[in-house]
Amino acid sequence: MINWLARLFRKAPVPIAIKWTVYIGALITLVMGVLGWFLITQQTGFHMREVKGFGEVLVEQLAHSASEPLLADDQFNLQGLVSRQTQNDNVVGAAIVPTGKPWIISGNVPHQLPSTDELTPMIWAWRDKHNNRYTAITFFSSISFRDVIAGHAVITLDRKFLDRNQKRTISIISYATLGLILIAGILSYVLSRRLSRPITRLAQAGQQPQTGLLISPMDVERQDEIGQVYAHFDRMTAGLLEKRQVEDALSRYVSPVVAEKILSNLSQPRLSNQEMDGSVLFCDIVGFTQLSEDLPADEVASLLNLYLGAIADAAHRCRGVVDKFIGDSAMILFGVPEADMEHGKQAVRCAWLIQAMVRHINKQRRQMGKEPIMLRIGINSGTMLAGNIGIPDRLEYTVVGDTVNLASRLCGAAPADGIMMSQSTAEFPGVDEMVELHRQPALKIRGKKNLVTPSIAGTPSRELGQWLMRTMAYIFKAHPG
Repeated sequence: MINWLARLFRKAPVPIAIKWTVYIGALITLVMGVLGWFLITQQTGFHMREVKGFGEVLVEQLAHSASEPLLADDQFNLQGLVSRQTQNDNVVGAAIVPTGKPWIISGNVPHQLPSTDELTPMIWAWRDKHNNRYTAITFFSSISFRDVIAGHAVITLDRKFLDRNQKRTISIISYATLGLILIAGILSYVLSRRLSRPITRLAQAGQQPQTGLLISPMDVERQDEIGQVYAHFDRMTAGLLEKRQVEDALSRYVSPVVAEKILSNLSQPRLSNQEMDGSVLFCDIVGFTQLSEDLPADEVASLLNLYLGAIADAAHRCRGVVDKFIGDSAMILFGVPEADMEHGKQAVRCAWLIQAMVRHINKQRRQMGKEPIMLRIGINSGTMLAGNIGIPDRLEYTVVGDTVNLASRLCGAAPADGIMMSQSTAEFPGVDEMVELHRQPALKIRGKKNLVTPSIAGTPSRELGQWLMRTMAYIFKAHPG
């Protein structure tokens, strides 16, 4: 049971300073308890020896004084001796017990002598007429004359003064012990806090390694085990911060999902090639070449950042991954590199969100007297090869295949401010419930042997429209600029 409680306490989510305080306090309490018990036992034995010595002196004096009157059978003198004994406040009874004759008694004494010859003190109790209980201790002594025992002397002492002294002693020692335990508990808590401070700081730093470990100069100079742990943890924290910085920098150039996959296995940074089912979305700005001729370079860059930022934000909201930005175009993947059973629906939802955000931006541009910007979007769904493309010294994680090529061609064929999707995307489960689909005449796509029958996304459903409003409100609230 004790071992079970100890294991439970060790596993409890309690600060180590509290645990150490409990351990040290329990040890101090045990030591002080044993010491207090020893002192009380010694003090009780000392009082008992004093009472025994006092009682034995009284009973021996009574025996000595009663020897001659007892031999002379002087009843009057014997009664006087017994009565005078009870005049002492601590004596509650006295008696002369002649051999073979009636007892001469004053006060309360036992009704019979000890059965042994040792005449050891007897601890006993009696009750008065009100049924109140009193404790006493009785001493015996033989009355002898020339080695002949003529009787016995009996003295009964009240134990109240012994108990009173004993209680007072116990109280004093108990209060002193509790006081020392309290003081020791406070000191042990302060000591435990001080000793556990390095461990607490390590635990706090471990919960937020990005903040680093704040080490004082005194801690740096420590040559003990704590100093070694600080040094190791500081190096580990620096490594984690460096990895976080590398991941942040890498995610600016490749997809955050791809960056995470690469950094999760640095011993094998090359991702495996595999065929995956997904959707590809291409979008580009209509008339960007002419627009870039009419505007300064810095304004063109700001304009690109504005629209491409909206595209990236929309992709993130729809579980898409921006594979790359190609000038004024963007390529977004759904279901790659993480499989997604709803990749077609997510691609259509992302396309509508992009167009809705672009319309909102164009509204602001018109208010400032600037020309609006139109986007066209092409979507295709199917099987594609996802993996590393390039040379060993310069790799790019992307997707290739006929599915990707067709999505790019559909983007080029889409009308301004329109969303054109392939038949595989239009027939993806749930897409026809999201938007109206306007089937287009068959098109001859460069690089395709067969004609392609695309569809143009029409009016969105009520559910999609409500989702677009909520999502745009959240996005522009988070990024009011």
